[in-house]
Amino acid sequence: MINGFLLNFAFWTRIGILSAFFLFVIPLLSQSKKSTKVNESNFSFRLKGGDIKLSVRNETELKEWDKYASDKTKKILDAYESYLGISFHQASSPIFKTLPSSEKDKIRLILKDTVFLNGTRVGGYNNVSGELGKELGIFMELGLVPPGYPALLLHELGHYYFTEPSWLSEGIVSYLPYLLSKRGYLKLDADELQSVTEEWSLAETIPKNDPPLSKDFHLSNPSLGPWFYSKSVRTQFILHKELGYEGYKSFLKQVASSSEILNTEQIFKILNQVQRKDWNKILQGWVEPGAYGIYPPTSFMKIQEIEKL
Repeated sequence: MINGFLLNFAFWTRIGILSAFFLFVIPLLSQSKKSTKVNESNFSFRLKGGDIKLSVRNETELKEWDKYASDKTKKILDAYESYLGISFHQASSPIFKTLPSSEKDKIRLILKDTVFLNGTRVGGYNNVSGELGKELGIFMELGLVPPGYPALLLHELGHYYFTEPSWLSEGIVSYLPYLLSKRGYLKLDADELQSVTEEWSLAETIPKNDPPLSKDFHLSNPSLGPWFYSKSVRTQFILHKELGYEGYKSFLKQVASSSEILNTEQIFKILNQVQRKDWNKILQGWVEPGAYGIYPPTSFMKIQEIEKL
C-alpha cells in the first residue's frame, strides 16, 4: 500500500487535490527510474461544446503514458457529456473564467516520479484553478496512474463537473466512472474497472470518531481522510438506491448544471425536487448529525451490493 498525506483546502483548492484516500489504497503498480528529461506532448480533440487542448508534461521514462492519458481523458469527458447532457465547456466555465485567456479550454496533466507540494511529498494534487501556485495542472506520480490503472486520472477530471460540497463531489467523481462503464457510456477493460472499484476502499475500518460528512472532518482530522472518502462514495450508493437509476441521473444533472456554488442544504433541496423523501433521516449518520438510521455504517462494503444498483 502507498502511504500518503491528506491535503485539502477550501473551494477551488479542494476541487481535486489528491486525497489521502488514493494514497492509502492504491497499490504501487509501476516503478520507473528517475528521469531529468522533460517530455511535453500536446493533443487536441473535439467535444460537443468545441475543441479542447490537452498538454501532457511527462517527467518520467514511461513516454507511452502520454497517449494512454490522452485517450482516457477524451473518453471520460465524452462519457460525462453524453450521460449528463452537459458540455464540458459549460460545466468547466467557472474554472476557466478565473484564468488567463491562454488557458481557456486547456487541460494540463503533469506526470512525475515523485510529487511534492510545499516540500511535502503528497503523491499528487490538482491545481487547475491556480490556487496552489502559478503552475497549473493535475500533478500525479507514475506509481499512482500507470497505464491500465486510470482511477485517479478519471477521478480528477470529474472535478471539472463536480466541485462542491466536498462530501458530494468526492463521492460522485469516484463512483461515476464505474457507473458510466456499467451503463455503456465509458469503455474500460476489466483491469481498468477494477482499478476504479479498488480506490473506493469499501472495507475501510470504521473509526471510533465518526463525524457526519457535512462537517468535512478530513480537513480538521487528516487521519480520518481515508474514511471520509470511503464514506463519501458509499453515500452515492445510498442516493442511487433511493432515487433509482433515472432519478439519480436527474439529480446529478441538476447538480452539474447549477450556476452557483452549492452547499449541503441546497443539495437536500435538489434531492427533494427529484423525489420527496425524508432525506435527513435517510442520510442521518452519513451526512447529517445523529445516529445511523436506515443505512448502518456497514452498508455497501461489498462490491456485490453495488452491482445490484
